[in-house]
Amino acid sequence: MSRKFYYIAGTVIAILIALLMINSIQSNQDEQRSNDMSKPTFSGKDKKAGGTYAARELLPSLFNNQTLQVVTKSFASTYRKEETLKNSGSVYIIVAEKLFVTEQDVTDMLKFVGDGNELFIAANQLDQNLKSRLGIETEVLGFGEMVQPGVQNYLDSVNKISASYRYNGPMLERYFSKWDSSRMQILGTSAHNEPNFASVRVGSGFVYILLNPYTFTNYFVLHNQNAQALAIQMSYLDPHADNVYWDEFYNTQKGPRNSEFSEWQVLLKYPAFRWALWLSIILMLLYVAFESKRRQRIIPLKPVVANASLEFVDAIGQLYYQQQNHANISHKMVTHALEYIRTRYYINTNVLDDDFATLLSNKSDAPIDQVRRMTSLMKVVQDHGYIDSEFVTDLYRSIQLFYLNTK
Repeated sequence: MSRKFYYIAGTVIAILIALLMINSIQSNQDEQRSNDMSKPTFSGKDKKAGGTYAARELLPSLFNNQTLQVVTKSFASTYRKEETLKNSGSVYIIVAEKLFVTEQDVTDMLKFVGDGNELFIAANQLDQNLKSRLGIETEVLGFGEMVQPGVQNYLDSVNKISASYRYNGPMLERYFSKWDSSRMQILGTSAHNEPNFASVRVGSGFVYILLNPYTFTNYFVLHNQNAQALAIQMSYLDPHADNVYWDEFYNTQKGPRNSEFSEWQVLLKYPAFRWALWLSIILMLLYVAFESKRRQRIIPLKPVVANASLEFVDAIGQLYYQQQNHANISHKMVTHALEYIRTRYYINTNVLDDDFATLLSNKSDAPIDQVRRMTSLMKVVQDHGYIDSEFVTDLYRSIQLFYLNTK
């Protein structure tokens, strides 16, 4: 093998090792982050402290054993494709650290709720688009520092609910500072009795907002009897909902979005696919750099295929010419030429007059004078006129010239 091949192979192996090391470091960081309650993932697949695996597993029992439909795309994208979201009787649950939504997301969310559905959002920080449309404002207690232990109170005089649950993990206390009391009802408070759980009526449905998503984490749900807190939060939703959606999209967003993600952008969220894509690009660049010169055997030139029919006619003509049988060879040449004209141009050759010559000239693109000369010689042969060697030569040249000038 060439030295160039070893250079390419060595470079590829070095890149693979580097990518594996980077991926390993990132995996370790992800694992540490998953164990750190200060940076929870809120992922339904995460079984560690900051995940929501326990809550997601408990939810079906709170909705008449309804199977959760996991959503991995934005609300607007899902709303366009899922016809069931355009009907009533559905529940949509979103749990995230920060909720980043687009204008289209908010529009579709409110239309979904207005048609008689329920949207439950648990997030520390709400997008300003959503807050403006719902007519609410939020603030964070103190200087935005995490407080410990975390406490969530539930106080609902209408449904006679009064309970308090706590856990030893940290919690960011954000609360409602402004709202429309004609459409919003407070359902719970933080450790400092600031309102952080409420329902907002929109059309025929409700939006439930909980500014304490930590109540969905494994650390909270599995602490003492805190699973009852999850049951209280879900008790406001229809237990017999036709469809229950669990979001796994917004908990992965790290910043605002101006528009909907493409399919490629969604795939690039996954490290394995991202590294595979970069590796493919690097390999392609290496190939272009080292193998840009195309290697190919020189294709040998092949001789132009000769017209066997013309060669055959020429050979037969020479034979008859040597025997001085002028009439016979003339008839053979005329017969062959007329057959050629019939099969190629679909012209009746029974009458060789001026109309025939004109039609043949038009179809073959041969000069009219040349065609008339050839047809007049053919007519002499058909009429059994006098034929000598000079006539045969003239006829032969006339027919050959026609063959060469036709299309």
